[in-house]
Amino acid sequence: MVWSILGAGAIGQLFATRFIDAKIPIRLLLRDAILEDYYQLHRIQGKETRHYQLPVDPADASTPIKYLLVCTKAPDTLNALKQYQHRILPEADIVLLQNGMGQHEQVQAMLPKATIWAGITTAGAWRDRDHHTDLQQLHCVSEGVTEIGCLSRTSVLLPPGLENCDPKINLSSNISLSLWRKLAINCAINPLTAIHQCLNGELVKKPELLANMQQVCEEIEQLFARLELHLFDKSVFETAKQIAIATGDNRSSMLTDRLNKRPTEIDYITGHICRTAKQVGIGVPFNQQLLSDVKKLSSIQCHVTLDRHSPLR
Repeated sequence: MVWSILGAGAIGQLFATRFIDAKIPIRLLLRDAILEDYYQLHRIQGKETRHYQLPVDPADASTPIKYLLVCTKAPDTLNALKQYQHRILPEADIVLLQNGMGQHEQVQAMLPKATIWAGITTAGAWRDRDHHTDLQQLHCVSEGVTEIGCLSRTSVLLPPGLENCDPKINLSSNISLSLWRKLAINCAINPLTAIHQCLNGELVKKPELLANMQQVCEEIEQLFARLELHLFDKSVFETAKQIAIATGDNRSSMLTDRLNKRPTEIDYITGHICRTAKQVGIGVPFNQQLLSDVKKLSSIQCHVTLDRHSPLR
C-alpha cells in the first residue's frame, strides 16, 4: 500500500510528514520535476525541528495509483488529475482534502468507478526557506482536527493506513454536512478579508466589516433554510464571529492568494453558494457582489503581473 500525494503546498507537505510518521509509504507527485529522488524539508512544530525526505515520483513513472490524497487548490483539481489519469486505477480511493465544494462531483464524473472521499482540516501550516541550507521549512502552527467521509458509498472504515495517523483522522458519517459548515464560515470570512486586505479579527473590530459579514450570513441562512440544512447550534453569523475572533491574527487563504497574486478559490466557495441559490430560486445579491469583486480583483492582479513580466518595448 502506497499513498500518492498530489499538491505539495503546506497542507500536502504536512500530511506527507504525518503519513511518514505513521509508517505509511508515500510518493509525492510534483508539478515541477526535480533531479533528486527525495524532496527534503524541515518540519518545525513548537520547539521541535525534524528533517524529512519525501519520496518523489519521477516524471516518467508508470506505477499504478491506488490510493491518492489530493491537496491542490480546488480550481486546479481536474487539470492536476488529468496529468495522472492514465495511472489512476479505476477503483482507486481518492481523498480530496481541500477548501470549497463542487469539485467532488467533477472528480466523480471524471473517475466514475473510483471511491471519492471528502476531507476537511483545521490544521494550520505555512512554508518558507532556511537561508543557510536553502531547504524548505514547514511551520506547523495548529494540529487542528481532520475529518474524512466517503461520498461514493457508506463506509465504516477509513481508507487503508489512515487509522494510524497522529493526530487522529476522524471518520465522518455525514461529511456533506461538515463541508457545508466549513463553506459557510469560509464565505463569511475569506472574501471580505481578501477584498479589504485584513486579518480575520478585523472583521469583528470594524463595524462596517461586521455589518458586511452579517449580510453574507443572513443570505446563507435563507439558503440553508430552503435546503433544510441546520448547521450550527447558533446562527451562522454568531458562529462566524466566534471563529473570526478565535482566529483573529490569522490571514485567510484567500487573502494569502491575493497578496501572492495567485488565483483564489472564490468560485468553489462563494461561487458554490451563488450557484446553489440560483438552482433553488433564492437571491443572494451580497454574496454575488463579493464573488464578482474578488474575481475582478484577481483579474486586475493577473494583468498587472503579466505587464510587469512583458518584454520592454
